[in-house]
Amino acid sequence: MKSNQGFSLIELMLALALGVVVTAGIVSLFVGNNQTYTLLSGQSRMQENARFAVDFIGRSARAAGYRGCAPEADKIFKTMNGAWNQLFEFDITTPIQAFRYSGAGTSINDWTPALTNLPRKGAPGSIDLTSGVDAAKLAPNSDILVLRHVEVPGVRIAAIVQSDQAPTVEVPAGGLNFSDGQFVAINNCEQATVFRLGQIASPAGPTATLRRDGASVGAGLYQNVSSSVSLSPSGVPYGQANNAQGSAVGRVMTEIYYVAQAPDPVNPALQRMNNRNQGVWSLWRKTSEDAPIELIEGVEALKVLFGIDTTPGNNVNAANQYVTFDAVGANAIRALRVAVTSDSVDVVGDGATPLKRTFSQTVSFRN
Repeated sequence: MKSNQGFSLIELMLALALGVVVTAGIVSLFVGNNQTYTLLSGQSRMQENARFAVDFIGRSARAAGYRGCAPEADKIFKTMNGAWNQLFEFDITTPIQAFRYSGAGTSINDWTPALTNLPRKGAPGSIDLTSGVDAAKLAPNSDILVLRHVEVPGVRIAAIVQSDQAPTVEVPAGGLNFSDGQFVAINNCEQATVFRLGQIASPAGPTATLRRDGASVGAGLYQNVSSSVSLSPSGVPYGQANNAQGSAVGRVMTEIYYVAQAPDPVNPALQRMNNRNQGVWSLWRKTSEDAPIELIEGVEALKVLFGIDTTPGNNVNAANQYVTFDAVGANAIRALRVAVTSDSVDVVGDGATPLKRTFSQTVSFRN
């Protein structure tokens, strides 16, 4: 009779010990790979945040100063009651502007110049007090950049526009990108005029008339003086007899870039938190009379310098010095150098804070 055979206690213990070692190795490998993946994802997110930020700003910078095919600076007009410095969102006479952070807090006086004229939520200086920049949520140690231009492409006029007429424009295949109450500029190579739309007649037809009446007329700063106020104080019509389409109408685009708190998805009045309950910052943009929108989360700071040409008489239109906006003076601005400090939003490494890095890019102004 054969004796029963099996594993001894020592063999079972050895097998169990080997199993524990192998399992521990697999778990360790998995944890290590997971940490590496999380770290790489955080680095990628940080880089993407900066790349998108400089791309948005770069596109706006390349368009800054466009007012048509180059109207003369002394022939840029408006039909609204307010002076240009009272119409911040529509002042195409000042294509570039910036506010440099120079303080230690977040009051309007912590920037140079002070944010007195910036369209702020609940404060004078904006066409709509509810759609201004929320100054209480601005990030410290971050500049504010303002870039202005006339929308590209605009819509062509359908017939000659006399200085006291309402422009008739060709309606593109995708429809007009205008709405009642918005601010647009009619322009050609000689002159440009900003006016407020009253109502659009026949917006779905092959042509539409941009009327300046109704609520757009009144005594307010942002209202037209009248429905027939001259679009050209010198009396020059827009368009020519053999080429009326030589003029166009486009929306006035004033884009304000700044860094502020990212809103909590449940309670927008609160700041969004990351995986370590730390506040998240984002790059924001306010366009003309529109409400500000959050563009990219994970942007902590924005710093801007302007390349100026201090030797305009040498026939070289290039920047030879970079300064803050308040030091530009009367020098021609040739380029923008923007530095964006982005982060990974969540803490992904061994540190106590998200990964952080500053990326910079230089953009030449075309206009």
